[in-house]
Amino acid sequence: MSDIVTQKEFYEAIQKVTKETNDLTIAMTETKTLIRDYNGLRQTINDVDDRVQKLENDKDNKKNYREYIAWLVALVNTLLAIFMAIN
Repeated sequence: MSDIVTQKEFYEAIQKVTKETNDLTIAMTETKTLIRDYNGLRQTINDVDDRVQKLENDKDNKKNYREYIAWLVALVNTLLAIFMAIN
């Protein structure tokens, strides 16, 4: 076996390495784009989740206010009934 490489074999090996390097660069660029898109999507999901939590909290707060108003009306009615019964 000969360890001597002809110029043609050397050129073909360099061409093969160059093509593989270019293919790898393209794949890395595509991966970078996918990661960027995923991060954007992840941020959008987090923003929507925050908005949903805020809406749910607002809904709970409105429900609490309505409950307090109902208890206040019931208390006032009870006090008026007691006051009228005394008079």
